[in-house]
Amino acid sequence: MFRFLPVAVLLVSVQAVAYDGLEADFATCTQSNDSGAVVSACTRLIDNAAVENSVTGMFYGLRAANNTDAAQNCADAKKSLALAEDATIKSLSQQLIDQNC
Repeated sequence: MFRFLPVAVLLVSVQAVAYDGLEADFATCTQSNDSGAVVSACTRLIDNAAVENSVTGMFYGLRAANNTDAAQNCADAKKSLALAEDATIKSLSQQLIDQNC
């Protein structure tokens, strides 16, 4: 869903506390087809973010798009919408809100 963003550019702009597995989690969160793995990786990226910005918002959106918990998806999609700067991400976040809230 959000996979249209260039991963290399995003990886440079992620302001996360460095932790073992950061690059692997980023790749999984943004590129995996395994929903459970995406949710886990995105959660670790969110939990380790030094600041909340548009990239963190993308992680919230990806987690919402891959999770099965409607209440969590609603909260994540709202967070993604609040942090998004890109019109396409805002639109996709709104779609997730409409589906889950």
